[in-house]
Amino acid sequence: MKGQDILVMLKLLCPTEAPWTYAELAHQLGMSASEVHAAVRRCEEAGLYNPHTREPQREALREFLVHGLRYVFPARPGPLVQGLPTSYAAPPLNRSFRFEAAEGPVMPLPQGPARGPEIQPLFRSAPQAAARDEHLHRLLALVDALRSGRARERKLAEQALSGLLAS
Repeated sequence: MKGQDILVMLKLLCPTEAPWTYAELAHQLGMSASEVHAAVRRCEEAGLYNPHTREPQREALREFLVHGLRYVFPARPGPLVQGLPTSYAAPPLNRSFRFEAAEGPVMPLPQGPARGPEIQPLFRSAPQAAARDEHLHRLLALVDALRSGRARERKLAEQALSGLLAS
């Protein structure tokens, strides 16, 4: 598995008006079509993607994100950078925590709206893709809370993610 695999699966969970194509996903995620195709193939092999429905296996994906992601793709806050709020500093978790503006973790994005400790994204283009897609941003923020958060942050992220994946 690669971080981009999770990014692709999260993007497939986002509402769309038309069926997705590899080229369109690649454009939206800042990846090549071959990277998207390889990510989908790896997720299919891991049981996270159903090729017949062309959608992620929601329960399997939820289980992996909640119980395995922080071991496979751990994240620790780094130096202060400009970026896009993530983890508990972004919706939907930001309403549940009090923190100073400069303490909220961010995904690095040069023109981002916040400054805080850096959380390395799952894939280099994730911050740009999240800045263009509010739903993807919410999913990535929850995933970052699972990867880097303390017990309470992870628990709230798990509950929110389970609700999003159930719908």
